[in-house]
Amino acid sequence: MGGTALSTLIVLGILYVPGPGESAGRGEDVGPELKQELESERSPEAFAEQLAAADISSDEVARLLDDPRVQSYLQREKDKQEIRNYFSGASDALSDTEVWDLIESIEREGRILAYEALALKLAWLERNSVDRAEFDASSRALLASYGEKARQNAADYNPYEQVPGFAEYKEMERRIVREVQQMTTFPDGLNRHEYLRKRLLKAREAAYGPRDG
Repeated sequence: MGGTALSTLIVLGILYVPGPGESAGRGEDVGPELKQELESERSPEAFAEQLAAADISSDEVARLLDDPRVQSYLQREKDKQEIRNYFSGASDALSDTEVWDLIESIEREGRILAYEALALKLAWLERNSVDRAEFDASSRALLASYGEKARQNAADYNPYEQVPGFAEYKEMERRIVREVQQMTTFPDGLNRHEYLRKRLLKAREAAYGPRDG
């Protein structure tokens, strides 16, 4: 069942990237931009080698490698490499249980989104289920669990408390809508809908800041 699990990771573009000399296979199905981004990932070993080859002193390299931010980066890259190796069969350094725990750990730390963790866990279940019946039962339970979490998160979400500028914008929105509804003529040759849209856009920029692009 590992082949289907591996293709799931490739199609979603999550973590797995064919290594040097390994056939890309169905990895070619991902878009060119995503493929380029994934292939640009560097292993911790490659990162250290690049530092060693750089025109800086060994003391500076040592200080850089001791930086907590660099260590955190290298650990994240190591974790991703371990998961890639596990699903590609390139290494058995981690047991099945250790890989599951690692997925849960990086999800808990917010290093991947819930849907990414779900895809990895489904791939893990495909790889480790005895048969299709066991996989179907386990995957249904997993999907139900994530669905319940999503519903709970939606119920707990309060943009007035959690989104800076939201309350300010909603107050401006109500005022602007009342004002525009009472108008009969509009500047710059705009109709009511166009003028309202323009005013609300300015209000959003005032509350949240201008949008990029």
